[in-house]
Parts: sequence; C-alpha cells; structure tokens
Amino acid sequence: MPFARAAAVGWIPVASAPMPAPPREKQRGREGLIVLNVSGTKFQTWRDTLERYPDTLLGSSERDFFFHEESNEFFFDRDPDIFRHILNFYRTGKLFDPRDVFIKLTGFIFTALSFLV
Repeated sequence: MPFARAAAVGWIPVASAPMPAPPREKQRGREGLIVLNVSGTKFQTWRDTLERYPDTLLGSSERDFFFHEESNEFFFDRDPDIFRHILNFYRTGKLFDPRDVFIKLTGFIFTALSFLV
C-alpha cells in the first residue's frame, strides 16, 4: 500500500488499494542507474535523465571517455557543490543556484559550460 509522510504523525496510507506495477518500458533496471563521481562526491541518476539533453557532455556518448571500468562510474574533476546544480538542471530543466551566486559565479559558469556545451 502506498504511503505518504505526515509531518507530525509519521507514515500514513494515501490509497486503499495497492498501486499497479508501472508499464514494462517505464521500469528502470539496475543498468539504467549511473554513478557520477565528481572529485570524490558520488551522485546517482538515471541514464534517461541525462539523455534528455543529447547534445551535452553527460547526455551524449562523450561521457564514456570519463568512465572507469574498475569502479563502474564516471569521474569528473570538478567542484561537486556546483555540480549538484548542474545535475538538477538535467532533472528539472531549470538552472538555479540557491546560494549567493556572486561568491562562486565564475566557477559555476565554467562548470556549467563544460557540461552543457
């Protein structure tokens, strides 16, 4: 049975019947999960999330140049604090840095351009 978290109460049911299984083409297997190691900080996302933007570094086969077979992950030597916002762009289509943008504006733009152009 599906559950939703109520802030003060805990987990409560939101439906009286179990949810149906998703269609086969929408189920994500383990092979669809990608690990991105950005200077030691690991991010996980779905392959189809990145492939929404096929003309970018992460969305194209160009990312394969950064794949390390022994660790089964992609490694990028970039700032992970900034990269999380790049990954959120792939997820939402919106680029937003909630921190004081002026502090890391130069690094943010450099990192964004290296992944999105």
